[in-house]
Amino acid sequence: MRNLLPRRKQADRRDQFMRRPRVALALGVALIAFVALIGALISAQPLAIDQRWSEWMTDNQMAGLHHLALVFNYLGRGLGRALSLAAIGLALALPRRWRALLAFAVAESLTPLATNVLKHLVDRPRPPNAMLHAASSSFPSGHAAYAGATAVALVLSFTRPGGRLIWWSLAALAIAGMTWSRTYLQVHWLSDAIAGALLGIGVTLVSFAAVQLIAPRSSAPNSAVVAVADET
Repeated sequence: MRNLLPRRKQADRRDQFMRRPRVALALGVALIAFVALIGALISAQPLAIDQRWSEWMTDNQMAGLHHLALVFNYLGRGLGRALSLAAIGLALALPRRWRALLAFAVAESLTPLATNVLKHLVDRPRPPNAMLHAASSSFPSGHAAYAGATAVALVLSFTRPGGRLIWWSLAALAIAGMTWSRTYLQVHWLSDAIAGALLGIGVTLVSFAAVQLIAPRSSAPNSAVVAVADET
């Protein structure tokens, strides 16, 4: 029984996703509220920056970039998305990291839910020259929201607070890549893609911060049992 307590403490340290969960929670709520506000105010017509960015993407079409954009498209939908989510879930479940798995599952469930609610409410038309068929409305981008949520979840789940600069840089690069790909394929305006990324990041920060703040309270009885068993 004496070995259980050190193991529990090690598991608890791994699931301390952030040093200041209340700050992360507030930031996540602020990002979600900001995207909702933009959705309430944004015009059905593209913004000036949307139009200019779309024209720039059209003027810089190349075969290599087109294939790269299609790779991002595959990773953000259907089988590619399902396999990536399953792999991350398995990587958390095998070492029994239930708190991290719970936070990840909440983030990946709430992100598409929030995205679809906003799509329905905003109902913004997509760009007219889309290279792929897309049925739903344009604001916000579901692919970008997925990228924002998953990239942030990976950093919070598999790295420890402090010394995360390189991992946050890689996460930002992945999110930027997905955001770019949606505009390169002309399936979203730039503002749609940025809003989607911010929404996914916000939902994930709220999910992981909430689990970190709530879970220790629920695990307190188990810690007490381990302590009593250790004494006996």
